[in-house]
Amino acid sequence: MIKNQKTFTFIKTALCFLFGLLFILPVLLIVMNALKPNGEILTSFISFPSSLYLDNFAQAMETMNFGVVFKNTVFVTVCTVFLSGTVSFFGAYGISHLKGKASDRFYILFVLGQIIPFHTVMIPISIMATKLNLNNTHLGLILFNSGFFTAFGIMTYVGFLKTVPRELEEAAAIDGAAPFRIMMQIVFPLVKSTSVTLGILFFLWTWNDLLLPNILISDGSLRTITVNLYMFKSATNAQWNLLIAGLVVSMVPIIVIYIAGQKYITSGLTAGAIK
Repeated sequence: MIKNQKTFTFIKTALCFLFGLLFILPVLLIVMNALKPNGEILTSFISFPSSLYLDNFAQAMETMNFGVVFKNTVFVTVCTVFLSGTVSFFGAYGISHLKGKASDRFYILFVLGQIIPFHTVMIPISIMATKLNLNNTHLGLILFNSGFFTAFGIMTYVGFLKTVPRELEEAAAIDGAAPFRIMMQIVFPLVKSTSVTLGILFFLWTWNDLLLPNILISDGSLRTITVNLYMFKSATNAQWNLLIAGLVVSMVPIIVIYIAGQKYITSGLTAGAIK
């Protein structure tokens, strides 16, 4: 019995290691090739670099105007995370406190927003952005991204807010606290894990987004990282070393943010379903 259990544990560990290696292999290949000159990449993509060639990063920064697009991406991402997170919490708080069937109906409305594929609304978004003069503006990106993310944010927040004891809010109201103060000082600290989870997910989705920035932004000085990398690849297929170096630089913030808050992701998404 003990021998079979040890064998099972060993097989399970080996499989986990194998699948982990399989998933991380593309990242390792990208990092390895970012340290090679272009000729060495074309010769053998899967080989280890013969030496650490760091000039790729400096050249990528200069050639791809990386400083500007990096600032653009940070600005759009931070504003989107703040706006979508704020609207999601306020909306979910209101929905969770509605009485009767109105709460369920509003909740279902936002859940349905998760079902609609993005490509079905690409043309309406383009037309709307043109009529509202939001093309070639970071404001357009922030507003449209926030609109898409809010449906998921409200759906996630509502599931947890419905488990918060109303007695806490009633006690605060008896002590003279106003509704806004109750919401921000009593309820909001209780959804810390959910807020961090949504913040990380909104950050990843905005940072990695290609379709919406590609639709709304045509001005090179306003592009985000993903669009800039795509345009650079379309313009030249020869400078793989610079493109890969740019990919590595664009991955660093995502990896750092995810590692810093990964412990909140699972707990934040399941918090509302546990009680």
